Amino acid sequence: MYIMIKQSIQQEDVTILNMYAPNTEAARYIKEILLELKKEIGPKTIIAGDFNTLLSVLDRSPRQKTSKETPDLICAIDKMDLIDMYRTFQTRAMEYTFFSSAHG
Repeated sequence: MYIMIKQSIQQEDVTILNMYAPNTEAARYIKEILLELKKEIGPKTIIAGDFNTLLSVLDRSPRQKTSKETPDLICAIDKMDLIDMYRTFQTRAMEYTFFSSAHG
């Protein structure tokens, strides 16, 4: 599920894309949405939301496993020149949200 808003802020056209990925097959879902919206995503696009996937080993707890679809998603993100701003400014911070093995 996603919501896309195109708006002018201080005379600059921006696009905000808010995504929620399902708990299962999140990486595949996000990749499909990004490829579907490729023409809508530009240099002034902000993508936010709950991705339910791990793009960096720093973002996972020791009990979490990386999805086998994650490398494909990372490749798609790189090809689209998208930047993880959190990782850009927090290169070493180990941050992750609550993980329950019952839901993983």
